[in-house]
Amino acid sequence: MLTNLGTTSVGVFYVQKFNAMNNRMLQHIDIKNVLPTATDVAVLIKKLDEYQISLYGIKACNLESPESLAKNGAFMLGAYVNDQLCGIGSVKLVKDYAEVKRMFVDEQYRGLAIADQLLNALMEHVKAEGISEVFLETGNLHHAAIRFYLKHGFRQVDSFGKYKPNGVSIYFGRSL
Repeated sequence: MLTNLGTTSVGVFYVQKFNAMNNRMLQHIDIKNVLPTATDVAVLIKKLDEYQISLYGIKACNLESPESLAKNGAFMLGAYVNDQLCGIGSVKLVKDYAEVKRMFVDEQYRGLAIADQLLNALMEHVKAEGISEVFLETGNLHHAAIRFYLKHGFRQVDSFGKYKPNGVSIYFGRSL
């Protein structure tokens, strides 16, 4: 229930939006193992692909399919709010390092630290596997992602693994 504080209709909208955000922030977030090929996971991967293609075009994107992630043994986690999948993230173990793949939080659930929880859980999995180096590739127009990874201790590195500099990709790594 909102108390009328004599605000304009715009002010009331912001109060309602703030209250809705607070209610969302009180939601319990469950982090669970998921299969890359599960239907709800594929929906989020498709949203991520559409976003990346809109920024860079299909040729500049390094899009790994759900089937390829599953075939290559990627460990994937999903974040659920009220049984609704709202975020995903995965790691692939590649010889002596791990690669973060497919980090994505649905737009309506951003700002709730879901990506933080996913990444922290993925890093714990990598540590448990005895791997101490983690790398990832993102695009140079993903400003929020770049800030996110820097906040989590990643530093820009030269290309790694199969990746070659392409004028679009930025590579990050960190030690655990």
